Amino acid sequence: MRSRDLADRAGITVRTLRHYHQIGLLEEPARSSNGYRDYNTYALVRVLRIRRLVELGFSLPQISTMLEGDDPPPRALFDALDEEYATQIENLTRQRALLSHLRRYEALPDLPPEIASFHNLLRHSGLTGRAAAVDRDHTLLLMHLIGSQGQGYLTAIYELLSHPHRASAAAAAMTVWADLDEESSREEMMTLADQITELFLPVLAELATQDLPEFPPPPEAWFRMHTTHYLSSAQRTVLDKVRSDLDDRNDESSTSEYP
Repeated sequence: MRSRDLADRAGITVRTLRHYHQIGLLEEPARSSNGYRDYNTYALVRVLRIRRLVELGFSLPQISTMLEGDDPPPRALFDALDEEYATQIENLTRQRALLSHLRRYEALPDLPPEIASFHNLLRHSGLTGRAAAVDRDHTLLLMHLIGSQGQGYLTAIYELLSHPHRASAAAAAMTVWADLDEESSREEMMTLADQITELFLPVLAELATQDLPEFPPPPEAWFRMHTTHYLSSAQRTVLDKVRSDLDDRNDESSTSEYP
């Protein structure tokens, strides 16, 4: 048999056959007078054994050792492979559950799954497709910046924003935010900033009553570095005003508590 014949009969590629030669799993036969390798049935049997062990999940170094003896491999080898498969099953089960969750809420697949249900409520409250995509990108960036410890806060914010009594206002503000560009007027930006501030004041007040773990906020320099290059100048203007207004309201609240 030539290389192509052996590969076809064993159900592998010629490239795989050559790889077996390179790593020493299969000896190269002598070439015939016409320069072609000539394989016998013993070579086919060895390749079939290799293929069977590969399909079971054993590594090529493990297979190399197993091919040299006639006794079954140590039980520990089977135990280790079984544990690896158990882990894969667990991971795949989790991935299937995640896909089911995203499918249930007709969510964008790259949307953080923690907020999929809340995004669904906002979309049904008027959030446009483009605005949902823009918010997805911003959310991915924020989740990366704040890290796993802060994701609970972001999820809680989305949950509060999607409550029936404020979902429509939140969807409207998020839609206008997504459309901000260099042609947006100063009046449009200031009006939106005021709307977002009024929207977030009760949300932040409710958030303060929740038992959420503390987390170190990202350095301001990190936040600025990413948002400066990602947001439009109009969006940065709105964001800066909202942050300033919220800080002022917080200061006023602190002053009123301690006259």
